[in-house]
Amino acid sequence: MQARLIDSFENYDIAHAPLRTTDFGQADYQLLIDIRRFRVATDDEPRAEIGLSARIVDKNGRVIASRIIETSEKLDKIEPAAAVAAFDAAFARIAKEVIHWTGASAAMK
Repeated sequence: MQARLIDSFENYDIAHAPLRTTDFGQADYQLLIDIRRFRVATDDEPRAEIGLSARIVDKNGRVIASRIIETSEKLDKIEPAAAVAAFDAAFARIAKEVIHWTGASAAMK
């Protein structure tokens, strides 16, 4: 998931994309992502759910901003191909939201 989020940042703005963990140097800020939910829910209507906890921390470990970001995408039917398509659509939405939130949070510093 981390690699896909970094890819999303690079596709959005390659000049300001976050460093990968294999890049050299220490960044002034880090975006930390914890996966809170990644599942197919079948209670009311079938849907793919993704929930992330995002934090921006400085190089001293101080939290600059934090947010919980969640989304879901309806499944046409409960089968692997439909689940993959729903997760792909949900991830595209959540990645876009993470990118915009990160940019807005960075602009406020």
